[in-house]
Amino acid sequence: MAIDDLVQTIVQEVLKQLQGVTESRQVLILARQDDLNVATLLRHLDQNEKAIFWDPAENSATPARIILPLLSCSQMADLALGRTTGTLAKKTLELLLAGKTIEVFEFEYLQYRDTAPEPLYQLYTSYEETLRGFGLKRFAAKDQNIARLDHQLVSERDIIEAHQQGISILQVLADAQLTPLAVDCARERGIQLRKTER
Repeated sequence: MAIDDLVQTIVQEVLKQLQGVTESRQVLILARQDDLNVATLLRHLDQNEKAIFWDPAENSATPARIILPLLSCSQMADLALGRTTGTLAKKTLELLLAGKTIEVFEFEYLQYRDTAPEPLYQLYTSYEETLRGFGLKRFAAKDQNIARLDHQLVSERDIIEAHQQGISILQVLADAQLTPLAVDCARERGIQLRKTER
């Protein structure tokens, strides 16, 4: 009887491959399903990826990827110092200590790149670098190699951030001013600049 079950399983797998059916990979989202940042994140997952959401009561999942939808400034500062507040941050630190890689969909500090004082912004940039050494990295998606920048002035810092995100084509406003350093930086890093309308 066991041989019959084995043969049936093999036949099913061969049929799936012939029909092009692929198994879905589980992606652990470190958030509740109703979190505001989750909806945008879900649109960036591959078709063969199935989202599962972190539940403090369940720890049985062994996902192919782990994604944190938003890393706030305070969480970032705490994690960079190896401390946490709250159950979600504690789980994030636990996973990093276990050697897991965690992708961050959105870093909150990036929203302040145009307004934050340079030393403060650089502090958070250094936190991101520290966290990258811990196993925390920026979210990687197939369609993320193209990005749009809605700034009137495009600086070298904008190009460096785009490069860190793995962006190869950066769309900028048709009337945007590009600093000479931004143009040189884009050329050095292989980022193509395209002018677009609003």
